[in-house]
Amino acid sequence: MELIQVANFLNGRFLLNNIKADRGAILKSNLLSTFSVGPLGSSNIEKIYYDTGDFFFAEKGINIYTISDKTSKELVIRYDSEQVTRIEFLKNIPNFFKLKIGKDDSINKYYDEINDAIYKVYPTGLNVNIEEYLRISKPQIKILKKRDSYRVVNNRGLKMTLSFDACEYLKVGTRSKFSQCTLDIVGDNAKEKDDFNAFLRDIVLDYPKIIKIQSNELTVARNSL
Repeated sequence: MELIQVANFLNGRFLLNNIKADRGAILKSNLLSTFSVGPLGSSNIEKIYYDTGDFFFAEKGINIYTISDKTSKELVIRYDSEQVTRIEFLKNIPNFFKLKIGKDDSINKYYDEINDAIYKVYPTGLNVNIEEYLRISKPQIKILKKRDSYRVVNNRGLKMTLSFDACEYLKVGTRSKFSQCTLDIVGDNAKEKDDFNAFLRDIVLDYPKIIKIQSNELTVARNSL
């Protein structure tokens, strides 16, 4: 099996105070009155981040996780722009590599694929035996999401998915957990970057109760658990 390279994409995340009230207000806001808005339905999502106990891979800017719902499961290797310095030859490397896997599969079946993805971004390796570090990696953070998604499109061609997530973060093997509600906005086309970024600015101006989240989910979890 071969991991699929996924091109960089448009994304923004916001912290919500009251998911039900905020969702209703945002969907009825002046900003979205210029868009066509359609529901995509609800889903339950589980994300599990794998790493060593001291987060060796995360400290190198490599996030390894599985994401699943009731119908499918994927293995994802994501390069974290908060950690990875994009030197010139890396600027166009995709942020994601992913692979569809079996619902009961764990990452130990896919060490070769993960190795390949890491070497695509770090051609000289990480100065360690990567497979040995993968062997001692285990589930560290679990995120459970109850998601309601909406498709929004305007007449200028900007197409996005807005997902309202009630999230529970858990540190695996402990009782440590916390909850957070978020709005995740994903754009369809990187060519619409300027319009997408303008939308992210406008939604805060239109509905100032939401707060832009600068850190990714794993960073949030590590800082809070």
